[in-house]
Amino acid sequence: MGANREWSKTSVARVQLRDGLRTGRGNRLGYGDSMKKNVLASQVSVTPSRRLFFCIAALLLMLPAACGAPVPVLPRSTVTETEPTCRNAQERAEIRAARPAAEARSIAIAEASRGSGSPALWTLADEDTTVHILGTVHLLKPDLDWRSPAISAAIGASGRVVFEADTSSPEAGRALMNFFSEKGLYSDGRRLSNVLTAEERAELESSLALIGLPLDAIEPMRPWYAALNMSVMQITQEGFQPEAGVEKAIEIEAKRTGAELAYLETIDQQLGEFAELEDCEQVEFLMMTAEGVKQGTSLLDLLVAEWADGDINGLAVLMSNPESFGSDAVYDAMLKNRNRRWVSQIVAELDAPGEVLVAVGAGHLAGDDSVIAMLRAEGYAVSGP
Repeated sequence: MGANREWSKTSVARVQLRDGLRTGRGNRLGYGDSMKKNVLASQVSVTPSRRLFFCIAALLLMLPAACGAPVPVLPRSTVTETEPTCRNAQERAEIRAARPAAEARSIAIAEASRGSGSPALWTLADEDTTVHILGTVHLLKPDLDWRSPAISAAIGASGRVVFEADTSSPEAGRALMNFFSEKGLYSDGRRLSNVLTAEERAELESSLALIGLPLDAIEPMRPWYAALNMSVMQITQEGFQPEAGVEKAIEIEAKRTGAELAYLETIDQQLGEFAELEDCEQVEFLMMTAEGVKQGTSLLDLLVAEWADGDINGLAVLMSNPESFGSDAVYDAMLKNRNRRWVSQIVAELDAPGEVLVAVGAGHLAGDDSVIAMLRAEGYAVSGP
């Protein structure tokens, strides 16, 4: 009965947020100050959903290539059983049990924080060049109008648009498939069950059943790839679409106006470090995802509300920190190291005159290790929040 009441709270929050979007209550995006506060407050007690939130937030705000992760139909593996190579289930459970208190503190801070009312936009400029930096969400629901006048002006004025990586061209599609085949699937005779305990396998199977995916379909996958596929299926089943994402809208307009397209990294650079994580880190990421699948994705609406409100502090405490990712290794691979590599490339955009738009996941632009913080630490004057 308690579980039903908990689900009811999150369902009501989702309906409230949806109605706010459609009617335009609050600001232009429908995320008024009271609306955001109510949505945030309704989530504080929903610990399992927060765990999924922190896992799939990475897809929405950090890994556009992963948003196209296909779920292949693969034959069942036939290998000899081996002992899991990671921490035992009790140790992993203890690590996960320590998170709720920190997560609750993060949500409380986000609840008290407010943004400008529209997605954040920064500017880096010199005497003849203006670089606009926009935080994006890679998948959105189609009914969200996220453009502000300032964002529309920046898109329209930019003769060059820089994204994280090419994920839409035929060449990118082939590169993605090759990468997933080489780095996402076992090639040494192992299967996913080999790195899980019996208890973790049972938990994973129960979560997979909720999204209509059999364990056999992901047995050949390494834990990081299995987790991404589970997250993509969960997100898309909730109505989030890559076609409605910010990058897709900008790309369409850029091609229409003849703007040059450029990219900060290759598919291998975006996903490679993540794919090379130790099994222990990958399994922890997978089990965090499996835990949250059972509670739905209502907190994704919260994530989008934070972004749409331009609440950089809220985004930072919710996800742009190591605690949100479960380990320093995952955080570094998905966010910090990539940010560091991008800084010099963004500065190099000042070399040619004109206007440039850099559009990257909003998670990369919030927090102490953000691209914005790194630029400012190097002495560059970046206007914006």
